[in-house]
Amino acid sequence: MAWRLYSLDLSRLEGTAGEVLSGAPEGAEEGYPASFQPLEEPWEARRADPVPWPEPLYFVDGRERGEAVLSDGRRLALLGCVAAGAVVYQQGHMRLLETRVRRVGVGLEEALRLGELVYEPLPLEGPPSPGDVLTALQEGLRKARTLLEEKLAGALAGGLLVVDGPVRLRRQGPVLGYIKTHWARYLPEDREALLSTLKPGERTPMFRVRRKGQELASWYLRLPLTPEGVRPPESGLLRVETPLQGDFGALADLSLSLFPALASHPVKDPRAPQNLLPVGGLERELSRRMGSREVVARILARHQDSLSADQGGG
Repeated sequence: MAWRLYSLDLSRLEGTAGEVLSGAPEGAEEGYPASFQPLEEPWEARRADPVPWPEPLYFVDGRERGEAVLSDGRRLALLGCVAAGAVVYQQGHMRLLETRVRRVGVGLEEALRLGELVYEPLPLEGPPSPGDVLTALQEGLRKARTLLEEKLAGALAGGLLVVDGPVRLRRQGPVLGYIKTHWARYLPEDREALLSTLKPGERTPMFRVRRKGQELASWYLRLPLTPEGVRPPESGLLRVETPLQGDFGALADLSLSLFPALASHPVKDPRAPQNLLPVGGLERELSRRMGSREVVARILARHQDSLSADQGGG
């Protein structure tokens, strides 16, 4: 049977890399906070003297967007767009280094061209159960975005890499990942009490995190906050992590010079202060290069009749 356009309403499938990745409580599966292991004592707020930023300093982020669901009567496929980009700080300036954009058809076995849009095939890894089809399609799109980020990051030589979300990629040089939302609990209740007392520019001691064969050092820090308004306790709170290798303690202290200086302002970014300035700018550029959702939807609707001619079911 031929593929037909099934739905263009996919708002729940889109998101930024940090939001999608950090929304999953990856720590819970490892037994946190029961297996909590501090790497520094005593358990109290810590500050550090200002230090210069290392150069080159890279920021990598990605975006994903579901654009349409197709059906051939038996199967579903997800048409989506993924993008990744890098910003570099060097010689005192931030600049856009590179962006990459791909359109993929998760669940397709052949490329699909609809007007000027070309979707690369991305077959599913095994048939999902009927109730998990949309989840499997979304996971395929997320993996496509992650792969794009990893390829881009792998081409960056030297310096320090900062990623929006947990540290998942492998790299020779140092890397910091920062998590803006806090679904997972990593600290036992008596240690968690420190979070509400952290002042801007302070961090918790480091603690160990284990995830899928990775050994990581992690800590929480507080970003500067504007004086106006009433905020929840997690406002301005980041969880930062780095592989448990090299001088990870120096990276923890460096984070206090780096992240607070890059905090965004709520006048310009509703996700302030956690959405860092270079990453917010990169996200806007990636969205621009992915194209307007409305324009893409019109193209897909206009060419839906050509689906049967371009892509067969099997």
